[in-house]
Amino acid sequence: MKRKPSNAAQGVTASHSSTAEKDPLISCESREQADFGPGSERSCDPAATQYSERGVHVDVRNQYDARHSAPLAESSVYSIVPLSSQAESSDVLLMRWSDHMFHHGFDVTLGLLVGRNGCPFVYVWRVVILKRAAIPDNSRNDPMSEICIPATKLFRKLDADMDDELDRQNPGRASDVRERRQERDYQINQSLSWTIRSFAARWLPLVSQRDHLATNQVEKMIRDSWRFARKDMLKVVNRTSYRSALTLYLFAQTPIPVGISEDEELDGISGLVCIQTALVQIQRLRERQRSHQFNASEVSVWAAALASSAPNPSLTQAYLDFESRAYWAAVMWDTSSSLTSNLRTSLTSGLNGACSEPAWRLVRTFLVGSFHPRTEYWRTNGFEVSDGVASEIITAAAVCKLYVWKNITSLKEALREGVHEESVLFVWKALLDAIDIFKASIRPLLNKCERRLHFLDQLSRLGWYEVNLQYYLGILVLVNAIETANRSDLLSQITEARQDAEHESFNVLKFGIENTYTIHEPGEGSKTTSALDATADFPGEPITASFVAIDPYPNCVVDSVLLMNEVISREYRQGKIKHGAYSYLSSVLLKALGQLPQFSKTVQAARENLQRSLHKVDDIFATDAAVRGIDQPLT
Repeated sequence: MKRKPSNAAQGVTASHSSTAEKDPLISCESREQADFGPGSERSCDPAATQYSERGVHVDVRNQYDARHSAPLAESSVYSIVPLSSQAESSDVLLMRWSDHMFHHGFDVTLGLLVGRNGCPFVYVWRVVILKRAAIPDNSRNDPMSEICIPATKLFRKLDADMDDELDRQNPGRASDVRERRQERDYQINQSLSWTIRSFAARWLPLVSQRDHLATNQVEKMIRDSWRFARKDMLKVVNRTSYRSALTLYLFAQTPIPVGISEDEELDGISGLVCIQTALVQIQRLRERQRSHQFNASEVSVWAAALASSAPNPSLTQAYLDFESRAYWAAVMWDTSSSLTSNLRTSLTSGLNGACSEPAWRLVRTFLVGSFHPRTEYWRTNGFEVSDGVASEIITAAAVCKLYVWKNITSLKEALREGVHEESVLFVWKALLDAIDIFKASIRPLLNKCERRLHFLDQLSRLGWYEVNLQYYLGILVLVNAIETANRSDLLSQITEARQDAEHESFNVLKFGIENTYTIHEPGEGSKTTSALDATADFPGEPITASFVAIDPYPNCVVDSVLLMNEVISREYRQGKIKHGAYSYLSSVLLKALGQLPQFSKTVQAARENLQRSLHKVDDIFATDAAVRGIDQPLT
């Protein structure tokens, strides 16, 4: 006789039972074999069920429960139970690698951008607010203020703190209410776990090449994980939490796999809806803590709260620190989505946002009032480029890049909406100021880092590649928008920036093609940044791929390639470059697309677009050659 589950897992198992029977990612047979602890609760988590088949007992409720684990210690979601290679099925291997590659790719990359050196909002809190309130800043000794704070840990920590606050306010809460909340918490973590696997599935062909797995098996897993994650998104939309916002964003960034029909694409939630919903959830969560406004007039309120004996997480320095980092991550998502989708930003204002809104004034203050003065000695007298120094420069460059992007989106909105010329020029002036900041404060330091790139660790090299590629992408998008609007008067004012972007984009892309990034087998490393260069402690070959192949933001590569193709095609038609130069440059673009994950419909469409463009230029070249042959005098 089965024992009745004692907590939320009972509801979770029941709610997913019908899905488990149909979905190939979940083994119902293994679910019947697994024992997950006291109460004999079962789990539908695919990794857990397949581990259980091999006799490995994993309690996924504890594995994914942020309230029962150290928020900033290495999360057990990435802890891999060592299995012998003989016992591992290929499905288990692929799922282990998908979690591992996510952690050592996107999670760490975003973690640096919201870590100690990457969040301008935290700078204002610590340098301005605490100083004015005469509160000592102990951030350097604070374990929760690391250089790298992986996004999964950050968002789990915020949800756990909000739950703790509910417990503090309602100490006598009924047990059935606590069980329902635990069930909801479990479901939120499961959705995040499945979406992480779907997000990282695009890189599984790298694993299959190493371990000689069947291509059709990998393709099927990529499609099945995407289908399963999208089916779950409708539930995620209705579970407002920081982890749900991260889940929605990750699915929005997950490419539609090759083999998904257009009808199937239409029959479900889209990535654009997911990212907009993620931003709405962030806004709703911030509304619960109204003291987060960056307003100097509220210093006395914050100071009083910090001095209060009541342990209210919503008004402590630690909570504000983490909440600000999560909001900065959301601002990055919002701005990058606006740049490429031609939509207004949701979290900050449009036309004048980068000039007058507090959030963007803080970003400018960070760049002009903090980073530039602190690094003036480096620019004038030189400096030794260590990994730590390079990390600080690259994260500041990412902040400035986003500031430039925000101004570009404001200009695109002004040109698109047909506002008065006065408003267009106002936004244009702000954009030129942002470009000047990058040129004066950031570019000299990035150039110095470039000379030492081969002596830096792979994470620093990857960061340098990404921030340069994305900055130049912004300039290419800007040029495209101005040309579309037929504003030659504006285009003439950024000739230098345009030429730099058009020329250096190829150099940066070529750097990404030729330099490699190594991820060791799951279980070999566990500590954020250092894990990326960990020495192999377990048997098996690591995965080594180019920066382009492993880029956490492959859409930026696709957009850059398509815009650079427009540049070289135009220059060839105008006679500025010869056919040989065009062929060489186009081969670089084709090689970049060829190194991206190939089971993406976006990448496939980009390759087809580029091939059509190449054929057109070749036809022009053949026609011109024929004409020259006819006109050639007989000898």
